[in-house]
Amino acid sequence: MNVISLRRGCLLWAGLWFSIPAIAQTVIPETLIVQGKECAGVDCAASETFGLDVVKIKHNNVRLLFDDSSTSTGFAATDWRLTANDSTSGGVNRFSLEDVTAATVPMTVRGGAPTDSLFIAGNGRVGLGTATPDARLDVEAAVSSEIRLTTTGANTWRLLNDSSGFGIALAGAATRAVNVDTAGNMQLAGTLTQGSSRYLKTGFAALDPRETLNRVVALPVSLWSYKTDAPTLRHVGPMAEDFHRAFGLGADDKHIAPSDQSGVALLAVQGLHQVVQEKDREIADLAARVETLERLVRQLTEKPAAR
Repeated sequence: MNVISLRRGCLLWAGLWFSIPAIAQTVIPETLIVQGKECAGVDCAASETFGLDVVKIKHNNVRLLFDDSSTSTGFAATDWRLTANDSTSGGVNRFSLEDVTAATVPMTVRGGAPTDSLFIAGNGRVGLGTATPDARLDVEAAVSSEIRLTTTGANTWRLLNDSSGFGIALAGAATRAVNVDTAGNMQLAGTLTQGSSRYLKTGFAALDPRETLNRVVALPVSLWSYKTDAPTLRHVGPMAEDFHRAFGLGADDKHIAPSDQSGVALLAVQGLHQVVQEKDREIADLAARVETLERLVRQLTEKPAAR
């Protein structure tokens, strides 16, 4: 098969090189169809091998420009470029998508990036480190998965998933701000503050502190461990079923909201205070009566004996 190659002012045909005048540019006004394989670039050789590649760009500065010549108002006209590697000494091995018009580089893949660094499945799920994403965004790593959220000039927060559990931490902090282990236990490095403003609430109703106190007194409170806890880890408190039955609070009878439990305790304290006040009044009344009796006794004992 005769091979035709045009390179730097020479024509290769049937194994022979022929000198031809150098042509700066060649314009083909008709449709060009190449049924074989094509190499473009000043470093393409007559003996070029393609393998399964159909088109090859061979140059020491590999660029492919998409130059949109639209000029009419309302038509998109952004120019784009695919760039392979920096062109300067000591530059970066990279493959980039560049917005030529805006002079930005929206996307870059560095040389040596591992397989499936970014994978988009047919159902639109995105995998980072996996070719089988199980969610809209699936981040996988061998030991620890981490996502960083950085606001330029401000703090950087880390979302972590490792042997310690799922955590939220400030970059550089010695401890995690929040950590949840596989048993569902949550640890906070600071204070848990729940919204409790009257402007967040509705359906207000008064409660009887004494009745609440009586229900608290009847509420079973025991020492126990979660089934997922270590044998030595113990807790104290009521069962959610008993708490819900006694007070009807919360979303269901399997959970107790901390604010509900503390609210019941505060109301019971108010009820206990009422009981103490009543006892104080009774004691004061009894003390007054005792004082009166003591005064009468003194009067009787101090009265001169009859002659």
